[in-house]
Amino acid sequence: DRKGGYWVALHRERNELPFGRDSHLLAVRVAADGKIVEEMRGPKKVRPTEIMERDDGKLYLGSVELPYVGVVKRK
Repeated sequence: DRKGGYWVALHRERNELPFGRDSHLLAVRVAADGKIVEEMRGPKKVRPTEIMERDDGKLYLGSVELPYVGVVKRK
């Protein structure tokens, strides 16, 4: 990304349960030194397999399982 790190999509949380919270971890931004510096959470039905940040700051999420491209404008 523009800050010297990269986004990693998380298709499924490690210990995710089918009940409980309605959201889960979708992606993390990792700094150049490997530390997680940002998290993105979203609905359980969203399961991205890739994520990228464009120069305009928007995040694009895609999936190999579902026919969609999601666009998220960062705050």
